[in-house]
Amino acid sequence: MEIACVIDKRMAIPPRPDCAGGPRSGRGDLSDPVEAAELGEAMVRALEGIGAAVESERAGEAFFCLDGLRGLYGGSTAGVLAVARRAVGEGKALAAGRTRFAAFLAAGEWPRPVPVAALEPRLRGSEREAEELVESLRRLGIETVEAFARLSADQVADRFGPLGSEALRLCRGEEEPLRPRIPHDELGEEIELPEGIAGRQLDRALELLVDRLLAAPQRKGRTLLGLRLGARLVSGGSWSVEQGLGRPSASAKVLRNVLVPRLEELPGPATALRLRAIGLGPPARDQLELSVGGSEPRRRRLGAAVREVRAVQGAEALLKILPVDSASRVPERWAMLTPYPEL
Repeated sequence: MEIACVIDKRMAIPPRPDCAGGPRSGRGDLSDPVEAAELGEAMVRALEGIGAAVESERAGEAFFCLDGLRGLYGGSTAGVLAVARRAVGEGKALAAGRTRFAAFLAAGEWPRPVPVAALEPRLRGSEREAEELVESLRRLGIETVEAFARLSADQVADRFGPLGSEALRLCRGEEEPLRPRIPHDELGEEIELPEGIAGRQLDRALELLVDRLLAAPQRKGRTLLGLRLGARLVSGGSWSVEQGLGRPSASAKVLRNVLVPRLEELPGPATALRLRAIGLGPPARDQLELSVGGSEPRRRRLGAAVREVRAVQGAEALLKILPVDSASRVPERWAMLTPYPEL
């Protein structure tokens, strides 16, 4: 099996080491977490567009298996890499190897022999734990990945614990198979905000975003598994937070209830609010429902009618009035139209 690694140089690739010690960090110079997430998602989607099954657990980094793609692109590794390079665009490092770690080293152009510092961005522990492990290896005179790989597993486990054992497996090429994500349609909404908006007005803006997200045709009736709430800040930069749902849901009320408290974490006034789905579940109609009195069958029929009308007439076919700021002197801010919920 051969694996390709694609890395956005602005986010994840370490600078080329000038000495055996290597860099202390595996992160690039893109400090905006929301922009990094958006660019990383675009890169993964570009790879999925050429038929790749992509694993991506870090922003700006992706792995995919080459074996099933060679037949589509010239029968060779070089042919697949050329197509992938065109798909992801400029500013990306791309290379192949027998394992994730080998492909990562090739993409990062690490020198030979490879310094143990190359392990830092690949370990699952905290950054501090990874740095301490690498520093301990250096103090013992173990400067390269090749030298570390020659140690016995018992010695490493006894001296360095689980993190050391994980590092040894990386050095020996003993990695678990790729875990590609399930491709899904882009599902996200954004709304511009007046400067100084806060409190209940911000809650209303979030309610509008939730309604629009659930009414988007790309959802195709499926439930949501998680959400990413983000904002562009007046002071510059951005903010984001991910929110899991515990169980699949397409209920506007449930989504609002879990997201409204997260608005309190905003570090300052925002000029825009964003909401993205980060996972889609089974269709809403397949969920188990608890019947309450005689109203539940009526709600199900009404929800089905809303979905049917939208399927024929579009997402904006059914709207409701959403009160926003009744005290405003500007009539346009009193209320606005938002997609009617599917109930």
